[in-house]
Amino acid sequence: MKRGGFTLLEVLLAVAILVVVTAVTYLAFSTVAIAWNKGMKLSDGIHHADFVLDQLCMGLRSAYYPDAKSGEEYGFRLEDDGDGEGAADKISWVKLGYALVGRDCRFAGTPHRVEFTLDENEDGRIAASVRAWRILGQVDDFDPEEDVEPEFIATGMTGFNCRPMDPESRVEDQEIDWLDEWEDTNRVPKAVEITLYMEPLAEGEPPIEIRRMVTIPVAELSWRGWIPDEEDGTNTNQRSDGPDVDTRGGDSGEGAAGDRGADEGAAGANADAKTGANADVKSGGESDATSP
Repeated sequence: MKRGGFTLLEVLLAVAILVVVTAVTYLAFSTVAIAWNKGMKLSDGIHHADFVLDQLCMGLRSAYYPDAKSGEEYGFRLEDDGDGEGAADKISWVKLGYALVGRDCRFAGTPHRVEFTLDENEDGRIAASVRAWRILGQVDDFDPEEDVEPEFIATGMTGFNCRPMDPESRVEDQEIDWLDEWEDTNRVPKAVEITLYMEPLAEGEPPIEIRRMVTIPVAELSWRGWIPDEEDGTNTNQRSDGPDVDTRGGDSGEGAAGDRGADEGAAGANADAKTGANADVKSGGESDATSP
């Protein structure tokens, strides 16, 4: 009696086909899983970066500056610490509102200075660090570096870079000059460019770079009295400590009044001299006519 079955060659061929199908299925599943994990990590990183950038944008737009003579107490400060993914710049300014400090902050409604940078948190990871303290009512030996504990608001970052806009540039310009250093600590820049570098999605890949430009409405107040150098077209970054004077056509307040006073005085002197001369001539003539 003849029995049916598979030959050895058929069995080996079936096993080979099964191995190929299994390998293709595994590779497809693995690729989808890796892409899914990268997408989730990218979404999580962008979420953290958007939160930090939104807080920074709201905080910078709510900057506070009382008047043009406030000085360094209310100015913008920048400590440059490199460029690129390893940058850790430190910025500080005075603001109002809950941005970066939270709604439970007791002095959120009063002028307070905030300081933002990247630093290591309790777990040793690089995180966004915020310090905040009120401007008024501090003791003489107050030191924010020692007396104010940092608050870490987000992790997953590798670098932070901030560049203020050159005072001679305008926001409307197609090409804006950005500065790596800010020496006008008694003023506020009209705009800043902030860049966050997020952790790469995989080892060996470049970090994720997210950049925004933020305009600061109150900056115009801090630049009142700014004196440019008209001879060479550069900015001397000087500020007049006196009242604003209108120099158009020499008609400014006290100067115009002084000129008018001088003209009136000269006219009065001419009138007195003319009157005196006429009186002397007339008196002399009458005396000569009547004298014997």
